[in-house]
Amino acid sequence: HLVPSLATSIGSSADRPAALAELMGIVVNDGVRRPSVRIDHLHFAAATPFETLLERRVEPGEQVLPAEIAQVAKRALLRVVDSGTARRVKGAYRDADDKPLAIGGKTGTGDHRFQVVGADGSVKSSRVMNRAATFAFYIGDRFYGVVTAFVPGAKAAGYDFTSALPVQILKELQPALLPLIAGKDASPGRCSEVRRVETRAVEATQSDALAVRIGKTGG
Repeated sequence: HLVPSLATSIGSSADRPAALAELMGIVVNDGVRRPSVRIDHLHFAAATPFETLLERRVEPGEQVLPAEIAQVAKRALLRVVDSGTARRVKGAYRDADDKPLAIGGKTGTGDHRFQVVGADGSVKSSRVMNRAATFAFYIGDRFYGVVTAFVPGAKAAGYDFTSALPVQILKELQPALLPLIAGKDASPGRCSEVRRVETRAVEATQSDALAVRIGKTGG
């Protein structure tokens, strides 16, 4: 649930990347929220008398937004890529027939500071708290996710990146994601292996971090 506050009204409510990815999934699914699944099945003691197979129960989705509102939001997100702040990723992903996939999303940059303001409106002091940039997106009719760059603490004062950074990261991930999205191999690129991105995220120190979350609808 969103926190009812001023921060929420201006888009700075500290929502988790996973929550933003889930929101994109709801928009792609015409307002239906489907459960996030990490494990499809568990298979124990195969080929023994104690063999046990546990499979996930398929649960129906929940309509949390009217389909009409989700479709309007989807078209608005499409314009962000077609002619807005995320246009650098336009046409970056193609389907198995080499046709461009529709990409939509929302960018956001957070320069979070603690400021003391005087009675006359002047800023008496300003302390950098952290800096973040996020791109929540969908690709085609099945795939969605979020890319976030985040620098906590005073070291954030040394960074000036914007939401263009996560948009460019998604573009650079194309060689790694194309086999999943289009079912075909892509030529090696600077991010040709998802493992490289995962390693970079795991090895990130307290001074910087990178998070990438990809989801899909259906089977």
